[in-house]
Amino acid sequence: MSADPKAELLRQMRAIRRRIDPDVLERAEKAAQAAEVARTLPPDHVPYDKEAARDVVTAFLRGRNDGGKFAMKLMENLKKPEVAAKAYGEPPARTPPGRKV
Repeated sequence: MSADPKAELLRQMRAIRRRIDPDVLERAEKAAQAAEVARTLPPDHVPYDKEAARDVVTAFLRGRNDGGKFAMKLMENLKKPEVAAKAYGEPPARTPPGRKV
């Protein structure tokens, strides 16, 4: 006589739930909720505090001990939209002839 597949699945789910750290489960639930909210926001919405992000990046760059070389390389790469587009697997945006980016 074989076990009921539904009962076996429920048993396995209970066993898995007992092993999951409640804090990890709570963080995963919050991340899933944030992802759902982000999915419904308008495309031009910025989901973070720009000023706080700028402050963090500035503090990071100031903390480097390379005389600003990394910051200069970063700024130069930011001027290359085709690199960013390639990283995301998207074709680069076309600019009209005679117009600089």
